[in-house]
Parts: sequence; structure tokens; C-alpha cells
Amino acid sequence: MKTMSVLIVIFAAVMFSACDVQSGIAKKSVEKYAPSPTPTPSPAATPVPIDPADVITVETPESGPQLAFNGPETKKTLNCTKFNRVMINQDDAEITVTGVCSQMVVNGDDNKIAMVAVSEVVFNGDGNTVTHTKYANGKHILTSDNSGSNSVEKIAADQKPAAK
Repeated sequence: MKTMSVLIVIFAAVMFSACDVQSGIAKKSVEKYAPSPTPTPSPAATPVPIDPADVITVETPESGPQLAFNGPETKKTLNCTKFNRVMINQDDAEITVTGVCSQMVVNGDDNKIAMVAVSEVVFNGDGNTVTHTKYANGKHILTSDNSGSNSVEKIAADQKPAAK
């Protein structure tokens, strides 16, 4: 009888200790899978309509070769003749781009880029400014800013970009 009582007590102790009532580790692992509240959708900003006079049409089936600016000079003019992709790998440069480009990737800081039109701009640096005078195929520029401190601005064709 004594052996039976000891076995029941040991069995009860094992069962009770195995029933962890949401220890810190178990609670965190369960919270990871708990649904998060759904954010209330906010209305999307209405894009500014594009003036038809600011549209430049470009044939996009073929792109030209990639154009790159790697320095060491600080001023350069690039010419997008065939909807080229442009890579800027420079800091503190003033770049003028003629023609219409498919994409511009800026891997540098504090660059000032004046161009006619581009479809997409990707910033991988800080303090860069892109000014353009036209919209490629009547669409707003798709911008990816990986640092949050860059700008793309539409200016009038006869307006000069602001000085650094």
C-alpha cells in the first residue's frame, strides 16, 4: 500500500510538473502565431494628373546598353538613346542625362542629377536629388528610396535645377 501511495504521488508530481501553464518561453512562442490586428486602410494619395505637354513617348521593346558613371570626375553628361539603364556609382557629382532612360540606380550620396525622363529611380544612398522635365510614356516615376532622404522632382523644361 505504501509503495502504491508513493507511485501515485510520483505519478501525480510528474503529471503536474509536465503541465506548464504558459511559462515565459511557451507564451512567447504562442504569441508569435497569434493574429495581429488588421490596420485600417487609409485612402491612397491621388496622384497629380500629368499634363499632356509633359509626356514623352518612347518605344520600350528594346533597351540599349547600360550606361555607368563611376567617377573620378564630378561632372558628367550621359545620353540615353535607346531607353538605357543608368548606374551612378559616385558621391557629390553633378550628372546631366539627355534622352529617356528605363531605370536609374544611384549608389552614392549627395548627387545632383538633371534629366529629361526616366521610368524608375532606385536610391541606395543619401541626399540625392533627381530633377526631370518630362514623364516617360505618360506615367509617374516609380521610386524606390532605400534610405528615405532622397528626392525626385518635376521641373519646367526651361527651369534650371536648384544649386546644391
